[in-house]
Amino acid sequence: MRELIKISRADMRGGVQASLRGLTTTVAPVLLFMTMLGPESMAAGFWATMITATLIPAVNLLLRGQPAVIPGARMASLAAYVWLVISLTAAAGDAAGHAPRLHLTVAQLAVGLAAGSLMFMVASALVLLCGLLKIGNLFKMIPMPVTAGISNGTALLLLMLGIQTLTDNGRLAAFTAVGMVACFVVWPRLLVRAKALNFIPGVVAALLAGVLISMLLMESPFRSSGAWLAPDWAWMSVRLWSELPQHDFARLLKIGLPGVMTLALVMILETFTAANEMEQRFGIRINPNRELVVLGGCNIVSALLGGVPCTGHNSRSISSWLAGGRGVYVALVGLVFTGVLLLAFGTWLVILPVGMVAGILLLQALLMAEREFFHRLWEIVRTRHWRREGTSDLGFWTTVVISIVEYFGNMIWACFMGIGLSCLVILRRVSDSLTTKWNYLDRYRSRRVRTFEESNLLTHSFNRVGILKLNGHLFFGNSIRLTQLVDELNPNAKAVVIDVSHVLDVDPSGLNALTWLIRAVVERDLTVVLTGMNRTRSSELHEALQAIPGVQRCIDMDRGLELCEDVVLSEASTKSAESLVVSLQENSLLDGLTAEEVTEVLLLGEARQVDKGEVLFFKGSEADGVWLLEEGNVSILSGGDQSTRLSTLGPGQFLGEMSLIDGKPRSATAQADSPLRALLLDKQAIAALMSREPEATLKIMRNIVKYLSYRIRSTSALLAEETSEPVSTSEPASGWSNSIQSNLSRL
Repeated sequence: MRELIKISRADMRGGVQASLRGLTTTVAPVLLFMTMLGPESMAAGFWATMITATLIPAVNLLLRGQPAVIPGARMASLAAYVWLVISLTAAAGDAAGHAPRLHLTVAQLAVGLAAGSLMFMVASALVLLCGLLKIGNLFKMIPMPVTAGISNGTALLLLMLGIQTLTDNGRLAAFTAVGMVACFVVWPRLLVRAKALNFIPGVVAALLAGVLISMLLMESPFRSSGAWLAPDWAWMSVRLWSELPQHDFARLLKIGLPGVMTLALVMILETFTAANEMEQRFGIRINPNRELVVLGGCNIVSALLGGVPCTGHNSRSISSWLAGGRGVYVALVGLVFTGVLLLAFGTWLVILPVGMVAGILLLQALLMAEREFFHRLWEIVRTRHWRREGTSDLGFWTTVVISIVEYFGNMIWACFMGIGLSCLVILRRVSDSLTTKWNYLDRYRSRRVRTFEESNLLTHSFNRVGILKLNGHLFFGNSIRLTQLVDELNPNAKAVVIDVSHVLDVDPSGLNALTWLIRAVVERDLTVVLTGMNRTRSSELHEALQAIPGVQRCIDMDRGLELCEDVVLSEASTKSAESLVVSLQENSLLDGLTAEEVTEVLLLGEARQVDKGEVLFFKGSEADGVWLLEEGNVSILSGGDQSTRLSTLGPGQFLGEMSLIDGKPRSATAQADSPLRALLLDKQAIAALMSREPEATLKIMRNIVKYLSYRIRSTSALLAEETSEPVSTSEPASGWSNSIQSNLSRL
């Protein structure tokens, strides 16, 4: 019982916080209708506000939409709808004024809203159809800069409306609007010192400041006279549609069709923006196709009743989740609380001061503007550097173009230009990265020496280790693809290797998507190994991955694969290669020798024991002889202990044989991975063997030649991978072969 009470309180707190955070967008239909369609549209705007804020969230719950994504009116889709009404009103007849500010009569407004709501219903039906056709993931591929550009363009539109409202109404209105904006900006800093006021959002604080300033200045209202604002059934769309037969409906439909497509796209983008933020920040899994069906169904009801577009609201959803709201009661509490506020302050909206109208428009412009976009803009102004290397600036300039086109043109042009630019960028720069997929142990294996039993187990359990090799650019063009990979991982996987050594650069979208993917895999209780962090060219990526908890890190993918293979092998009672012992008589260097010759070789050698981690020889050091391994494993490294592992050797194998060929310094470093027992044939022993048993020496040289080709090819391929440049194997192979033949001839 206590738990239920605790959950109910958290949901109530979340619902109230969501309502307060979205207060400015809740009354946005009233404000945009007044400023863009004229004072006579206030009643229609209030009716649309009541429908969208109370009834449509209830329909969303009935259709079983994702409760974590709270719907509400948002400025981009609302602005698209108002633009659609304006264009249809102008097409139906003469309208006083000019866009974006008209002064419509009640008759003109009825025709515009009738045609606009009908187009709105068609757009909602298109959204519903997209969900039924299950193409939601396709829309999730639309990159973030398109949404950012639309948001910034809408923010510029609101900024222009706010400034025009201020210029038409004198200094008192300007004082109120500036005071509201200043309070909103300063409020987060005040909360640092006065934590007891954390429950008051910055938007509410700004509105209270606006009320106080307006009362002190005795500012005039936006509309000097008017009655109590109450729900008016006359503005239901089904009642307004009776006005349409008097006009050329086919002509209106032709004019409104581009706006229909734009409105549908903006509604989808807004909802998926909120859904993506909830997924990335809180790990909530959201079905995009189901969300489209619910979105389309809710807005069909909204269009029928005279509402405005209602889409997923990111600030409401996030604030509700942070306040503890998790269930369906959050939306119920929010719609009831919002409805009570609207009914209680309906009269006050009629006499809303001009400065507060302008202030709310300016606040909404601040809330819609992308912070990262303006940070980059300020960096350009400050440093006078217009370009960055790689793809980190592609999103920024795409956003610039979309914002300018929307501001000076319209939202229809901006949407289609944004999608077109993004598609061109994706095809031009990262076409290979879009096909990223999981690989498994049937494609990649570590270079660690394994027993037959271990190799057989890894072969049959290949899907227990998922391998993701990322390369090129991680940016908005493939960020959604990264988030989809978590659902494509084999359910039998126990460990995951993610290699970033070939990633060239990242932007915020790609970085957020990758970190979300890693956290989502960690939450499945899988072993996650990040490799190649020190080799990527992106310092931002390196710093971000270092901060992720719950993962293991390895210098390269080979060591990461070894760690994940050990996780799989630990579940089975297999005998490891480290526990094997192969007698020196069976070493591959001595294949083909008689028993007497083997005995002679062993008598000439020196028994050695090496501790784990100890170096047998360093790269560049003078060759001291050939090592025959009896027990333990050795890693051959291209340099120090943090360099590429070229191969591993185990019992029954040999190393250091190149000293017999050319007598030059060591070409790699050998380090013991476990306690080691071996036999060292130094230069003096080899010289004595050549004089006593020349035939045995010849057999040993033939064994070296037998295995040398394989080692040369594998080493050259690894060096090519480390330097990211193709390394030819023909030249070193021919050179070493000539050296081998020369030594064999002398023997």
